[in-house]
Amino acid sequence: MKVREESLILQNVITVEEIIQHEEWFKPVLGLQRNLVNEDIYYTSPVVFKIEEIDNEPNFGKYTYYIGLNTPVELAEDAGFEQQDVVQIGPAIWVRCAEIDELDEAYELLENYAKERGWELEPAFYHVTFDLFDDVIMDVYAVVKGADIESWS
Repeated sequence: MKVREESLILQNVITVEEIIQHEEWFKPVLGLQRNLVNEDIYYTSPVVFKIEEIDNEPNFGKYTYYIGLNTPVELAEDAGFEQQDVVQIGPAIWVRCAEIDELDEAYELLENYAKERGWELEPAFYHVTFDLFDDVIMDVYAVVKGADIESWS
């Protein structure tokens, strides 16, 4: 795996947060996609999600999901989703995982890369999911604390 230094920016983002079991990380994504299906709306980004660990709950996490759309949408008050104009994930470092089993290795690689450069990372990693036939590829992003996104190269 190769570490890259780049940010990710999404526009017209629908977001939802849920506390779920780690093994069920994909279920809110399916529900979100089903609820957004509309002939005038299409996705302009892969599904992105962030995981925040919960103290004393090793099997559960707080998951925040993001999907960029082609246009802002009007959401009903009870939609269970929020909309943001822009989500900036960065300045960041990231790696691509061809296999879900590589995630722990990716986290360690990102942490070591940052440590070697004297950088501190935000505690929650972002995961960018790409469907590939019957499999999923993930890019894992780690936000570098205290760096200025405009000066990031």
